[in-house]
Order: sequence, then C-alpha cells, then structure tokens
Amino acid sequence: MKIQTGAQVQSNDSSPPLLKNIRDPKFLLMYSPQRHDKTFGTVKPEVSLGNLYLAAALEQNNFEADILDCCVGNENRHSMKESFERETPLSNGMVRVGLSPEAIIKECASYDVIGISSIFTPQTYMVEETVQLISRAYPEKLIIMGGINARTQMKRFFDAGAHLICTSEAEQTIVQIGNVLRRGNRDFSGVNGAAFLNDGKIQINPVGEIEMNLDNLPIPARHKLPLKRIGLINRPHGGSLRKQGDLEKPNIYVSMMTSRGCPYVCTFCHISGEQKGSITGNIGKFRFQSEERVEREALVIKELGAQYIYIEDDSLLAKKKRALAIFKMLIKYGFKLGDVNGVNLSHLHKNEGEKIVVDDEMLETMAEAGFDRLSFPVESGSQRIIDKWVSGKIRHETYDISALIKKANSVGITVSSCYLIGYPDETYEELAETILAAKKHLDAGSAYVNLTIVTPFPGTELYDYVMANNLLLPGIDIADLDWMRPTVKTLIDPWYLEFISRKAWEFINKPERIANVRSMAPKQ
Repeated sequence: MKIQTGAQVQSNDSSPPLLKNIRDPKFLLMYSPQRHDKTFGTVKPEVSLGNLYLAAALEQNNFEADILDCCVGNENRHSMKESFERETPLSNGMVRVGLSPEAIIKECASYDVIGISSIFTPQTYMVEETVQLISRAYPEKLIIMGGINARTQMKRFFDAGAHLICTSEAEQTIVQIGNVLRRGNRDFSGVNGAAFLNDGKIQINPVGEIEMNLDNLPIPARHKLPLKRIGLINRPHGGSLRKQGDLEKPNIYVSMMTSRGCPYVCTFCHISGEQKGSITGNIGKFRFQSEERVEREALVIKELGAQYIYIEDDSLLAKKKRALAIFKMLIKYGFKLGDVNGVNLSHLHKNEGEKIVVDDEMLETMAEAGFDRLSFPVESGSQRIIDKWVSGKIRHETYDISALIKKANSVGITVSSCYLIGYPDETYEELAETILAAKKHLDAGSAYVNLTIVTPFPGTELYDYVMANNLLLPGIDIADLDWMRPTVKTLIDPWYLEFISRKAWEFINKPERIANVRSMAPKQ
C-alpha cells in the first residue's frame, strides 16, 4: 500500500531488536489519525472505550501501558497545530487529520508492543497507514490490533504488518499476550482469541470464556487521556453539538458503558455478527454491571473532574428495573448525561391495561438523574422494513413516538431522531414513509433528525447478505464504506438515495442545526 501522506519513513536502526527475554514489555495503545471528507460534518476525537479497558487490564497485571490518540496528540508534547488542527490533503479530496507520520514514529520509540484500535470500517486507510509506518520503522516491535474492523479485515492488516489481531473482547487476551512476552518468547498459539500468521496462513485461536459478569472488568483508564484538550475541542463522539456560541467553552466529558450486547439483533449492527458460533464468541448477548459497580466507576469519573457522561450502551434500558435503580443512584452526583447509541424505543414504553403507553416514570427519572439529551433510533418509517431488517423492535401502530418526544421535551430532555434509508429492497414509497416520519417527529419536538444510508459493514448479517447476493456496487472497496454514500444495489437509484439523504436533511432540519454542524467543519 502506498502511504497516503506520501511520507518517506526509514527504518530506525537505533532501535534494539525485540529481545527474547522481555520481562516488562511496555504497551502503547493507539487510535490512528483520521481521514475526513470536509463536505460532511466534523472531525471528533476517537477515544473509544476499548483501549481504556485494555490499559486498565494491563495495569492490573503490572504492565506499563500508555494511550495515544494520533488525532489529538499528547497535550504535553504536541500543540493543536501539530495534531488536531494539522490537515494533510489527500489525492481523493479528503484530508488526513492528526500527527505527522514522523511524530507517530517518535511516539512509538520507547515501547515494545503497539496496540492499534480499529472499530469502524471508515478508519481502514488510516489504520493501515499507521500499521505500515510502525512496521517499517520498527520491525522488531510487536503490533497487535483489535476491534470489529480489525477482525473482519485481518488479511489486509496482516499484509500491512500487524502480527496479532484480537478477535473478541480482549481484556484477558492482551494480558495473555503480555505474559507470553514476559516468559521470553513469541509463541502465541495458546492465547485465547488471537489471530496470527502461521506459515503464511491465518490461524485463529478459539476465544476463551466470555465474561458474563461485567463487574469483573476493570474501570477504564480514562486518566491516561488528555481530558483537558479533549474537553477544549468539545466534540464528543455521538454527542449533540453545542449551540454556536458555546463551541469554544471547555466541556470535560467521558464515555461510559454499563452493559454490553443487546437483546435485539438488527441486521446492520455489529451485534448480528457477534452471536454464538462466531469467531467472537457470544459477546452480542446482553450482559451488565451491577448498580454498585456503576457507582464505583461514577466516583472515579467524578474525581477526574468530568462534568458530562455519554452513555454508550447498545441497550441501556434492556433491564428496566436495573436502569431505574442506576439512574436514581446517579442523581446525587450531579452529572449531565447523554445517550450516544440510542435507547430502544420499546423500553421507553410500558403496558398499561390493554394499551402500550409512554413510560413517564422512566423519562422523569432519567431527567432527574441528569439526562438532557437522548437519541431515538427510529430506523425507518416503514413497518415492513423494520420487521425484516430491524428486528421488529418498533411497532408504529402501537408506539406513539411523537408523544414520546413531547414527554421527553417536557422534562427537559432534548431529543434527536435517527433514520436509515437505502435498505436493499426498500421502495420509493417506503423511503417517502421514512422522510415523512422524520418530518413528523421534528414537528413533534425532535431537535434535529439524522438521515444516513444503510451500509453493509463487515461483521454484520447485512454484509453477509449483500456479499452472498452480489449486491455491492461495482468498484466499491470495503475500506470506502461509510454512512453517507450508497454502496449497495437497491431498488431505489443510488444517486437518488445520496441526493435525498442530503436534501431531506437540509429541508427537514432547522437552519440553526445546519449552521451548527457546518460551523464545526475543519477550517479551510
């Protein structure tokens, strides 16, 4: 692969070879620079929770571990102009945002193991570049990877220079890797959930026992993040954007997960590829932390000075009594809270006699706990589409989503609504149903709506369906998949999907929302 920045990186001859008797290997866990299309939205710090859990697991086992977000940099060594404000034009019209290749190489110098996260498919090119840069400069260092995208594009990343790829949740796997190195060898054949090349072929070790009791997981090592810089950037992953006048105000925030997995299995979601029998093991199964464990983590977050917590659970309300108990507990801490991945709308309703009604108690308790914004995943205005592709998790004739939005607004919770268009067999009429539903929900009080295009990301049931039926559009590289452009052969002309996704977004949303998003685009 040609390095997209064009940087010429020479091998670092001053680096010692990886010794057979490394007794205290040092780990650097990284997020790669970002590749960004300036016509779409904003660049945001990565800082997903995966690396934070891994760093904490390593620390618990007496390994030294640090974290580097190459988009944000180290606030003690890199200025904003050298990191978040550093843009390099790419030949396809996009820009690369983050530390220079030379700076990344310098950051890796004192570490033995480089761990690189790749969760999302649009990260592929930048992760590939980062792996290749480090492999060329330091052939003696061990490069490990993890995340949905890493495990679904293993050959690509092995070709780039990765040595190990974790195929599942890796808190135990990364410690096993460290212990192998402590023993003075590089035989990873006994490491659970690890993939590697063996005689030129990919060997995938079976995963170990999946952790069902999430209380046993370490508290994520958020203290290793440049929280002040991230707060000044003030662009949380998945979070609602501030008003234009507030964009320069510091906002110390963190992400948090109180559960993993989901009771629903939507075809376009990673959960659909994480079921029993997959290489990941059954990590899609809904599992959760106790109220006591959540409170311990809340106390640590409070000590860090964080003012805002973005909840990233795939199904936050799946056990409603537990969720209510947690929200009541959080009231005393005074956090502001937001939901990132969207709460399943079925869990914001309840049975009352023979009717399904809005669960007022749940919304009122969430507001009292500090929730001031929620994302509602409506997914489609067509019931047929929801039943076929979206687990049937919404019943439009039963759930009054407009009433739900109004109730949330009445207790001080701002709502955004999310819709997908471009399902393989979606008709023009069903597309119109979704656009009309989005307009209806905005009129009911949704602060804004997001319209994105159904995308068959690797690791999902939808991807398997698209590949089995030859539905990928000609000329599409898997690494080019994103949420904003059509990639699947559909009943609706792809050009029309792209056109309507942008024009409907502009037409439905309020002018201030559009101006807000565009004001946060990278500077020209």
